[in-house]
Amino acid sequence: MRFLLLILLSLTLFTGCQNVEVKHPVDTGEVRTEVFFSPRGGCRDAIVNLIENSRESIDIAIYSFTSRKIAKALIDAHRRGVKVRVIIDEGNGKSRFCVGPLLEKAGIEVRYKRGSGGGLMHNKYAIYDGKVISTGSFNWTESAEKRNDENLVIIENDSKLIKMYEKNFSKLWKLAGLTN
Repeated sequence: MRFLLLILLSLTLFTGCQNVEVKHPVDTGEVRTEVFFSPRGGCRDAIVNLIENSRESIDIAIYSFTSRKIAKALIDAHRRGVKVRVIIDEGNGKSRFCVGPLLEKAGIEVRYKRGSGGGLMHNKYAIYDGKVISTGSFNWTESAEKRNDENLVIIENDSKLIKMYEKNFSKLWKLAGLTN
């Protein structure tokens, strides 16, 4: 058993990480998964691409949001009729760099929330058209894009997983509405 673990550990250490695409067949279509790593690994551009391709709705729960490029893409989506809702951690929402007020000024619904247990609202995910999720450690900030070691996972067509995220978002949205 230890020998097997040593072999697996060795393979992990020597093969490293890279941007990979993994596919899993399911009944309703094919689940498609993409993984990105930063710094400068395409995380921000992948999010902007998802926003630009959204047609109906985008629900976002994000801890820190200072990226003007992502904010611009959301404002453009809102202007073309996409329903956009954003929840930002309450503490980060008070930062002078937070784009929450910019989004609100453009007519996008933004709510600020503490963590349900009194700590942080530390989620970093978005649901696009009820068909795609982006999640991972990647905050929507310039530091995450240019300096930090972060990850972003994009999952398409996994209806059970998407329903779980939608349920969580609905709960957070309602709770944030009680305090805003």
